[in-house]
Amino acid sequence: MVNERRRYPRDDALQVAERLRALLAPACERIEVAGSIRRNKPDVGDIELLCIPRYDLAVGFFGDRVRTDCLSSLILTLITQDKLRYRLNSKGSSTFGPLNKLLIDVASGIPLDVFCTDARNWGMALVVRTGPAEFNVRMMTRFRQQAMAGHAYAGVRAANGEELDCPDEATVFRLLGWQYAPPEERT
Repeated sequence: MVNERRRYPRDDALQVAERLRALLAPACERIEVAGSIRRNKPDVGDIELLCIPRYDLAVGFFGDRVRTDCLSSLILTLITQDKLRYRLNSKGSSTFGPLNKLLIDVASGIPLDVFCTDARNWGMALVVRTGPAEFNVRMMTRFRQQAMAGHAYAGVRAANGEELDCPDEATVFRLLGWQYAPPEERT
């Protein structure tokens, strides 16, 4: 028997995504809805949010200054308030790290993937997290054809090893030598 993931109407998922984005925004420098919602698919399997977390300095146990991830702290608070719940990955374990957080919105039951990046790699992360997978495969193949390397977390590396800034999607498309395509046209 094939295990098929539940699908949710885009409009319903978008309302939940916007509610979650507003809830998490105070803990982010930047936050955007990605994935199939952003591609305007009629139904979606989950909500994907791409974030640049905000960091604060706090006083540590020994009086030292400690950098705290405001987004992770807020999400942990929402878990204790039973607004979000941990979700298991395909291997049956929890994924809650600095870059990926697999969750469930308790009120709607819709799976939520929170992905984190930085301003330097925002564009590359947004392209990858918007997808679809087939587009991402073509994009990575094109980078390799140009002796470059692309990665959702590491951005783009030039043939000489230099890390290239990808602050927006237009930069990624320019590096590919492709004309910019809006999310709904990425097939």
